[in-house]
Amino acid sequence: MNQDRVSVAVEGDIEDRISVLPRNVIDCILELLPVKEAAKTCTLSKSWRYIWSELPKMVLDYEFCDELIDESESKFREVVDGIMLLHMGKIVKFDLDVRVDDLASYTAIDRWVLYVTRNSVKKLHLRISNIDDRTYTLPPCVFHCSTLTQLKLARCSFKPPGSFRGFPNLVTLRLASVTFSEHCVIKAPLLANLTLNCCDGMQYLNIVSPVLKSLYVCYPHSYIALNCFMNCKNLRDLGLVFSKVVDNPKHDHRSTLVKLLGSLPALELLSADVVLSRGPPFMLNCLRKLSLSVDFGKLGHISCVLQLIKCSPNLSELEITVKGIDDNVEAFVKCLKTPGCLQLPLNKLEYVSFYGFASPNCVEAFAMLFIFQAPSLLRIFIEQPIGTKSSKELSGLPRASPKAELVIS
Repeated sequence: MNQDRVSVAVEGDIEDRISVLPRNVIDCILELLPVKEAAKTCTLSKSWRYIWSELPKMVLDYEFCDELIDESESKFREVVDGIMLLHMGKIVKFDLDVRVDDLASYTAIDRWVLYVTRNSVKKLHLRISNIDDRTYTLPPCVFHCSTLTQLKLARCSFKPPGSFRGFPNLVTLRLASVTFSEHCVIKAPLLANLTLNCCDGMQYLNIVSPVLKSLYVCYPHSYIALNCFMNCKNLRDLGLVFSKVVDNPKHDHRSTLVKLLGSLPALELLSADVVLSRGPPFMLNCLRKLSLSVDFGKLGHISCVLQLIKCSPNLSELEITVKGIDDNVEAFVKCLKTPGCLQLPLNKLEYVSFYGFASPNCVEAFAMLFIFQAPSLLRIFIEQPIGTKSSKELSGLPRASPKAELVIS
């Protein structure tokens, strides 16, 4: 009997301690739970009955939605309608990741998006997929939502209404597999972070953002126009993934990568998986980190990469992902031993990393260049295939930097 009383007392203490926590702490705890589990807290006591329905963040993730859709899409719509009906207060964040087959679900999604945009939503994340590859068209209410600070869309059609005047408070925009079918101007005076991943129709896109700091563009299927980013003078971080030459003279009506780099005086981080036909004829004085995918089977590509490094006098970190094969090792090594290569200004370079197993012999030849020419080098890392013996030649080389550590893994 005494043990039972002690147990009840302890449980009561625990319950009281949780209930008297500051409301913002309770909200943080519930936001970490799936919607279904958070809703169950309404049975704890009268004071907990409506807490879950007042949460400012509504996350309907794929697992939650898929479990309902496995029963039926009508069940899914019914449950989410109920959640919306019971919700009280503002919705700061709305996250919906769902696979739907019924067009009636598109109408329901429009209704939910309208609801959250009318409730001052700041972060809107939508990922709508469909077995028949039908594309969900973003409703006009999104384009009229002035409170948005973060917008993430996947598998949507982006068609602003004629009355669209931009997103006045948007800071982050991430679009993946989004389709632009007509000329679209997005004015976002506060936009700092932009990601465009495998979007179609980007030739119709023009983004006006004078304070853009981070840009990532992945478009592996074709050429892409970059002229809409020429005025991003504050850009610090640039990531580009293309499959074709972007500064091909045959496509001189499109903005080239070289011209883009020349228009970014504050660029500090550059990550690129793209073939260039020539290196930049100017200095990238602010560039601190450079990450490149290099085809060691093409000497022209190697020459361009060396030119890019040469134009970055303040480079402190270099990452190279190796592609191609080393059938032409002798020509490659000869290229590295030309006077131009030996005069690279590598005084600030501290970290060099090689990833990929395509050309181990060429990697070693490339590594020698940095071992000889980088007086501030702290570490050079080389990834190699399992079973490959570490090069004794590299380990025994005299180094420009006495602190340089060679790591082969």
